[in-house]
Amino acid sequence: MATERDDASPSSDREVDNVPQDEQLCDRCRRRKVRCDRRHPCAYCVRTENLCTYPPRHKPKERRQRVFISEIYEKKIDDIAQKLAELSNTLGAGQNPTLHVVPEATASKIPSQPASTSRFAPVTQASSPSPSNGVGSQLLTPRLEHEGESSLSAQAAFANGFLEDAIINKPNGIDIAADMSSVLQSLRKALGRDSNQQELDYLYPHARVLESGLTLRNLPMPPVDKAFVCLRMAKENPRVRFFWDNEATSFTDVFLKVYSPGEVTHADLIAVNAGLYWLFRQCKQIAVDSCQKADLEAQAVMCRDNLETVLANLPFHQPCNIGTVASMMVASIYCLETCKPSAAWNFIATASHLSQTLGMHSKIAMARDPLDIRMGKIRIFWLVYVQEKGLSLRLGRSSTIHDGDITIPVPSIESRSEIGYFGQLDKMKELAYLQGKIYDQLYSSAALAQPQTVRTTRARSLASELEVHTNRILPSDKLYQDAMRQATSTEFVKAFLCTAKVLHLSLFCLIYRAIPAETNQGTALGRECIDSAHKALEAHKEWQSVVAELQDDFLETYVNLALIHSPFVPFIVVFCHIIETGDKNGLDLLESVIKTLQPVTDSAFSSGAKKEFHLFKALYDAARNYLEARLSKVNIGFSSWENASSSAHVPSPTHQQPALPMPIFNLPNSQTSVSTSLEGTAEWMDQQMEVPGMDTDIDQYGAQLGNWLHMNNQMTRALEDSYFWDDLA
Repeated sequence: MATERDDASPSSDREVDNVPQDEQLCDRCRRRKVRCDRRHPCAYCVRTENLCTYPPRHKPKERRQRVFISEIYEKKIDDIAQKLAELSNTLGAGQNPTLHVVPEATASKIPSQPASTSRFAPVTQASSPSPSNGVGSQLLTPRLEHEGESSLSAQAAFANGFLEDAIINKPNGIDIAADMSSVLQSLRKALGRDSNQQELDYLYPHARVLESGLTLRNLPMPPVDKAFVCLRMAKENPRVRFFWDNEATSFTDVFLKVYSPGEVTHADLIAVNAGLYWLFRQCKQIAVDSCQKADLEAQAVMCRDNLETVLANLPFHQPCNIGTVASMMVASIYCLETCKPSAAWNFIATASHLSQTLGMHSKIAMARDPLDIRMGKIRIFWLVYVQEKGLSLRLGRSSTIHDGDITIPVPSIESRSEIGYFGQLDKMKELAYLQGKIYDQLYSSAALAQPQTVRTTRARSLASELEVHTNRILPSDKLYQDAMRQATSTEFVKAFLCTAKVLHLSLFCLIYRAIPAETNQGTALGRECIDSAHKALEAHKEWQSVVAELQDDFLETYVNLALIHSPFVPFIVVFCHIIETGDKNGLDLLESVIKTLQPVTDSAFSSGAKKEFHLFKALYDAARNYLEARLSKVNIGFSSWENASSSAHVPSPTHQQPALPMPIFNLPNSQTSVSTSLEGTAEWMDQQMEVPGMDTDIDQYGAQLGNWLHMNNQMTRALEDSYFWDDLA
């Protein structure tokens, strides 16, 4: 008994006190199988004088929690996706060792972004040549890319070689070589020739970085209420309605699709972001309040960044449908506005191939399509045709569309609302057709192999066709001008007509460039070419006087139409004529172009105009400094210049720069170094012109035309590279 009492512990007492007595028997009563009254102590333990203890009570089971399997799986899937992304980046870095990525701290953020946009880091161009971290920054434009003989690159490279030839080989040239050394160095830098290191050019500098687990569907879009306000302005405001009409891409339907839940395609995102980008910019031009202007510009910047992000992540294979064709055309227009003509060509060539695959150029292929679908296809095809032919001439590449395969007509205007977008389609189609013929008959490789008499005959025939086109007035032209006058003003219509005049005179100049000068003319370029170039720049000055009276922002539109979309040859021709004859009047004409381009370079959306400005500014400075050096060094007048120009000749292939980078002329040194460089160039050209098994019967002027671009391949990237424009700014 005593032992049992001693075995009890104080903790047992505490446990027993916590046990309700009416629920269980005490330990002694349970062992002895006696009745227990379930009290503490019980009657039996009191009577036997033993310690009354109770067994410990079992703890109740904890309530089981429900396991959310979906959340666990989502976390695991995210982890797997992140690891796959890291693995992909590692493999990509191994395959592309030339790509450099700066720390994320160098990437700037877009100000005043909503909280939902914090997951995306916009990619902007840093002050250093290194790219910002992003998908778009990893897409590089090739350093050496062929552009043909009709391109602006070829013309500018020819002007550079012409200036070097004038300094080195003309009478009294060596006397001013030392003074012009720095000028030539600056011009080479503007042409991209004086860069020894391999700087990188980033195709989409504003593309966003997509974090792991996010897709293009998660891109931040402008608030829907602001988009609806601008869409309403596009319906009610005459100017916005005239200059912004995206019904060719079925914008309204695609807009609702993108802003609604569900799957969207890359083509949908391109069409909506590009359409909103141009819409916000048009609305900004008519906005009065400065705060509203700033807000519209911010929304346009967001759409621009989204558009470049989509283009940077665009897969190689695209679905073959009309929506893809329209989106590729829109992407080409955007790239051309930002002075990326090679990227614009890639997109418009894709649109051309897809449209012909769909039979959009054939009346028979679309015979069973409903009327509305057939008309939509026809309009989109002709818009692609106009863009493709213009880029073909601008870059000097063969067209992907054969005119003999086209059997569809140009659609007529069915309503007044279509005048702004399709009112000039017939006239633009005719001009695009002529642009294609100019390249095929004058500047293609097959044309350059023809005798000079054949090219001269073709050039005069094309000039006659262009003159007929320029003087021809269609009924749709009057409707278009009346609609523009009602939407804007009479001065605006005058500015538009001056723009068309500059564009046509620029094409005249390019045509006459293929005709050599007369033997007794005494100039390197033909008289008709020089006259058309002067007329084009005089028309530019006329446009400048008209625009000075306008309150509207028309400058960017003019730059895109007259200077970026087509090779602006008159500037180059007048430049060469100044170097040859010392024409101060021509220098004033060049200055008028510089004054026109300079104001638009301050805009956030005018990267294309900025690049053209720096190129033309470098050529203008070179011409001005050359005249000053000749007049101050030799102390001669224009009569002596005429004597010097009497020995002028078109720089033959042996005096032009080769396609491969050559050492820069040692101008301050002796004449021996100059002649050595020229002899090396001649030897290189002799090797290039002799191809075993090929009969290249090309006359001297044809070879000179064919060598416009090949004397300097680095110039082919000049207008598209951004690294040296920032240095010159």
